[in-house]
Amino acid sequence: MIDRLLDATDDMNREDGLLDRPTPARFCLDAAICMVAGWALYCLSCALVPPLTAVGSELNGFAPDWKAMANDPFALTGRFPHRFLAPLLAWALGFGAEGYVSFTHGLHMLLIGSAAFIALRMRAGYLGAILVGAAVAITAPTQMYKLHWDGYTDPICYTLFLWMIVAARTPWLFWTLFLINLTNHELAGFLLPWLFFLRRCEDQRWQRDLVGIAVTCGGYLAGYLYIRSQAEQLFSADYFLSHPLFPGGSFAVWCLALVHLVTTFGPVLAVLAWHQHGRPPRGERWHLWLVSLGVLVIFCIAFDWARHSNLLILPLVIAAAQFVRVGWRHQLVFAGILALTWGLLELVPPWSPTAWPTNLLANPVLLTETGLLVIGQGEFNIGFGTLGDALGRWLPRVWPVLASVLGIGAGIWASGWGLTRLREPRS
Repeated sequence: MIDRLLDATDDMNREDGLLDRPTPARFCLDAAICMVAGWALYCLSCALVPPLTAVGSELNGFAPDWKAMANDPFALTGRFPHRFLAPLLAWALGFGAEGYVSFTHGLHMLLIGSAAFIALRMRAGYLGAILVGAAVAITAPTQMYKLHWDGYTDPICYTLFLWMIVAARTPWLFWTLFLINLTNHELAGFLLPWLFFLRRCEDQRWQRDLVGIAVTCGGYLAGYLYIRSQAEQLFSADYFLSHPLFPGGSFAVWCLALVHLVTTFGPVLAVLAWHQHGRPPRGERWHLWLVSLGVLVIFCIAFDWARHSNLLILPLVIAAAQFVRVGWRHQLVFAGILALTWGLLELVPPWSPTAWPTNLLANPVLLTETGLLVIGQGEFNIGFGTLGDALGRWLPRVWPVLASVLGIGAGIWASGWGLTRLREPRS
């Protein structure tokens, strides 16, 4: 496996690289165009899912914590004061507590525009870049954070990872962005194998990256320990160690994450399969598997399948950009895929925790009855069942719905194999 990975990176360095090399003026102009496109596509996406606060509802989950932190990020308040990046930026830009939610909606626009910019740098052209941005706009990485997770900061995590693709040729900038990303959420560290691979795509001198990893992780750990000494934290390392999810809870979360991907990305996932079944350049198949590995490990400790599985946006943007850059016929097919996805998401909205099929697979009554959730006294004092509970009690209750959704996912994957037979007309 390691030999194949090294061979893949050797192939990449013999070619032109994943991204083009524009002049600084062209770089800035294209970035500005893509940010405007991100704003327009975000507005379009609101026709499918309006933001929660736009319809008069209150924030839920952890969003009130970030909102309170944005009022005074230096007070180290809330349940996770070490995840201060977004509140600090909101405060610095004048979006304090009352303007915080609007700031997070701006993060959505930045994410969509960044995805379009990556596609443009991958030589997809302006139309192709807009199509890739639209794929991000109408699916989970944007829509989940306007309704169920309105006010959450995950979009800035995805955006920083996308810009790390751009910065992969500049190690000091690359690892600086990684350190910044850790201050948004420490789970960014679980994508280190993929990040190391990104750097190998541009530079075989791995020693400097080991230094970068050591410096950034060491710096983050020092900051984390300082904040821990100054403030109370609910979601610290101790919390996760005392509430183990693996293996029983992890099995259920892996299944729920697959269901989430099928229902919130829909037919768009076909381009990932196209990318895998075809003959992608520069060993690009590794992007999907290394990001998936990171997500798989995250779910050994974290229960939020509807959040962290959205990291699939990273290989999806790469695959979609490669698909639309092939030619106008591929762009037309991708536009059709987006239209179909829009229609399905409008017909069967998956965003609410009470939506089908999530309510049949993960409602609290079911999870507690089957022993997967063990709710104790105190705030977020939640334990998880054994693998026997997952396989012997939960799975028999949910397998018909689970099998049907996974069957739909298999069909989408098979359609991606069919897309490899699509050919552009000869000129």
